[in-house]
Amino acid sequence: MSAYNLVLSSSFDECRKLEDFLEVMSEREGFSEAFLLELEFVVKEAFINAVIHGNAGNSEKNVCLSFESFQKDFSRTLLIDVSDCGSGFAIHDIDDPRDPDLVMKSSGRGIFLIRAYAEILDQDCSENGCKLSLRMRPY
Repeated sequence: MSAYNLVLSSSFDECRKLEDFLEVMSEREGFSEAFLLELEFVVKEAFINAVIHGNAGNSEKNVCLSFESFQKDFSRTLLIDVSDCGSGFAIHDIDDPRDPDLVMKSSGRGIFLIRAYAEILDQDCSENGCKLSLRMRPY
C-alpha cells in the first residue's frame, strides 16, 4: 500500500503542481500512460470544483488531496479524496448535462465526466468543508 498527500491553494495556477505530482506518483506506482491521462482529468476536475464551488475561489483556503494505492488479489485500486474548506455542493442534486434544456450550458459537466472514469464513493460535508471520495482502477 502507498499513500500520497498534497495540499494546494485554491487557485487555478496550482494545476501545474497537481499535474507534476500526479506524474511522479503515477511513475512510482507503475500506472500506464493511458491511466495517467484519465487520472489527471478526474483529479483536475475535482480540484477545480473544490476551488470554484467549495472554496468560492478564495486563494486563502486550501484544497487537500490524498491518494491511497493498493492491490488485493489481482485487482489494483486507487482511492482519492479531494477536500475543500468551504461549503461545497451536493453532487447528487446536480442536473444531468444531457438534458435538452442544459445541453448548451457552458458549465455543469465536471461531475458527469468524473463519473465516466471514476466511481464516486461518497461526499461528506461538514462545517469544515466537503470531501469527495473517489475510486479508480489503475492499469
